[in-house]
Amino acid sequence: MILKPLYISILLSALLIGLWLIGRATGLLQFFRVTSKAGLPVIKPGRIYLRSNLKKPGRFDLICFRALLPETGPVIYTQRLCGLPGDALEIKAGVLYVNGMNADRDLNLINIYKIEQEDSDRIQYDPRQVYTIPPYNDTFYAALEDKYVQHNQLPCERYVLPPGLRDGIIFQVYKRNWNLDNFGPVKVPAGRFFVLGDNRGNATDSRHLGFIAQKDLIGTMLWK
Repeated sequence: MILKPLYISILLSALLIGLWLIGRATGLLQFFRVTSKAGLPVIKPGRIYLRSNLKKPGRFDLICFRALLPETGPVIYTQRLCGLPGDALEIKAGVLYVNGMNADRDLNLINIYKIEQEDSDRIQYDPRQVYTIPPYNDTFYAALEDKYVQHNQLPCERYVLPPGLRDGIIFQVYKRNWNLDNFGPVKVPAGRFFVLGDNRGNATDSRHLGFIAQKDLIGTMLWK
């Protein structure tokens, strides 16, 4: 009688491990760890998440995909699916429009804000995501959550790159004088996705990588 619960426990453990191995091998269910800051504030580096290739991704879902970086080789990214095949996308003054609609309105994004040194004590920011532009050392630029800035009515303004200022990497991909804050319009081709990191100023995404092939999709995030 004493051994029966032990046998049941062993069988259940073996079953769970078997299901986990099958899920991992087939992509049906996979736990994974995120290392990039590109998905902040929703996707936290170092945390464990769950993805599956059973769930068909929809617009604005978080997806995992394979990409090839010239400097480092193959990588796996987790970013937001912002454009499906046939969608028209444009970023104007730092705001994403999908099929003519403001797509950023309901998202909590991180953007770059301009902060005067005298106001810095009133604002919480990550010192690792701060930079200055010499010789203007009384002003610095920090990555902040939009909702944090708006809710607290902080004394800072969003920093947006001017139209026509060319980003070299974006130009190599699209042959247009676009940048992170002024991009497009583009139409997503058949069999492709357009993805963006929620940490808009610190993400290598479709603005730099080009459209993502659907065959490179690994899975859709199920739990965050």
